[in-house]
Amino acid sequence: MFKKFLSGIVFGSGFAIAFVFICYLGLQVVIPTLVNRSNKAPEFNNEKSAAVIEQETSSTPQVATDTDFNLYKSSRAKMEVPIGGGILSIASVNTPAGNKYPSTYQLWITESEFWQVKTTGQNVAIEQLKYPNILPIDAIDATMRKQAGYAMSTMTIHSETVTSLKMGKGSWHDQDMNGKTKITEEGVVFIQPNEF
Repeated sequence: MFKKFLSGIVFGSGFAIAFVFICYLGLQVVIPTLVNRSNKAPEFNNEKSAAVIEQETSSTPQVATDTDFNLYKSSRAKMEVPIGGGILSIASVNTPAGNKYPSTYQLWITESEFWQVKTTGQNVAIEQLKYPNILPIDAIDATMRKQAGYAMSTMTIHSETVTSLKMGKGSWHDQDMNGKTKITEEGVVFIQPNEF
């Protein structure tokens, strides 16, 4: 009887060890491999290096001129291009080993222009895209799915923030983000991520 009990313990322990090993292998090897395969490398055909306007840090929130109240802050109805502003969407993409900064793919759309942005380290590349004939938020969603697979965040940037960035001042958005909101000389707003 003791021998059967001992065999059962040995069998159960071996089964538990094998189960834990298979779970560990799945979490450490299989799932990260599948996630990395879903991260697409965005295509740029005519990219150019972006000249970025440097900003001072700003911690004072600037009030938008829109006084309409909506119960839900990030409702889809709010995702319209504001006059003089735009919509910014960002996704993390494969970062080369050893880089201090995460690589990102970003989209910026205004009332008349549509841009894609790529940050690699502290380098920024931009490319103007054809302006879509569909709603700007739908164009951002479709382009982001095609180029990067998903968007980490999509936000409305009002004209006050764009003006502040053009004057070299910081954005109040930065206090809530792990990066700095910046603008290029062409007027393309993007987020420069902080170091890992």
